[in-house]
Amino acid sequence: MSTEIEAKVGSRGQVVIPKPIREQQGLKEGTRVTFQVEDGEVVVRRAEDVLEEFLQECDRRREPEDVDWDDVHYSRR
Repeated sequence: MSTEIEAKVGSRGQVVIPKPIREQQGLKEGTRVTFQVEDGEVVVRRAEDVLEEFLQECDRRREPEDVDWDDVHYSRR
């Protein structure tokens, strides 16, 4: 679904994300976002989404099954 609402850039470069878009995307006060330019367009994403995308691209190592991680943790104390 595509939602397009016009907004104005203020004198300090600030833009308010319109309420319908904030509600649709679950953006609340304190939500961290990133800005990226893709093919000449400015894309705004939740910072958590960017982290999730990055983690999905990383190779995941399997942890050894024969290690008692409690022993490892407490031996470092």
